[in-house]
Amino acid sequence: MGDTENKTIKQFIPWVDVIAETFGSNCEVVLHDLRNLDRAVVKIANGHITGRQVGAPITDMGLRLFEEDKKNKKGTAVIGYRTKTKEGRELKSTTIFIRDIKGNAVGCLCINIDLTPYLATRNLIDQICQPSSPDNAEAENGSPEEFVSDVDSLMGQLIEKAMNHANKPVILMSKEDKLQMMRDLKKSGFFLIKGSVKRLSGEWGVSLPTIYKYLEEI
Repeated sequence: MGDTENKTIKQFIPWVDVIAETFGSNCEVVLHDLRNLDRAVVKIANGHITGRQVGAPITDMGLRLFEEDKKNKKGTAVIGYRTKTKEGRELKSTTIFIRDIKGNAVGCLCINIDLTPYLATRNLIDQICQPSSPDNAEAENGSPEEFVSDVDSLMGQLIEKAMNHANKPVILMSKEDKLQMMRDLKKSGFFLIKGSVKRLSGEWGVSLPTIYKYLEEI
């Protein structure tokens, strides 16, 4: 990638601290370089919210959004979706794509607001204002997003999710089962990660050419 793409991403570095300082310590702001998914995080503020730092890989949610964007290249942002950390923090998240002159996504700016203290305040206000608890209260639970500190863990989590969806061990899988699992992995953005084919061949105990052949078929 050339200097133009680097400058395109670097110009957003000051935004990270500005946005974080504007919204306070409950707002994590992350700048990703989508050309290096293994170490995508190039700038982060308030990383205590998800436990990440510079050099962390992209998340599974980020991979999926990037994979979808590669197909349609529509819009500049995915705004206000709900996620949850493994510690149980509920987040309201927004991802803004950074594009080169050709319209390809080369980076993204992610804003994650920790809703935990606000939800606690809301619950307290509800308790005071409500004469009694509603019979059919509905909990707003966001989809869990896996925040990891190394790319091997990320690949392992994606493979585990696909295996759970297949609902059978590899040794009992038919070829069609494996092709479907590969479709699920591709949809999740797994094959965007460097070394993913080698990792999957090791998990399945098959050769690299076999994995590439399956990729061609899907």
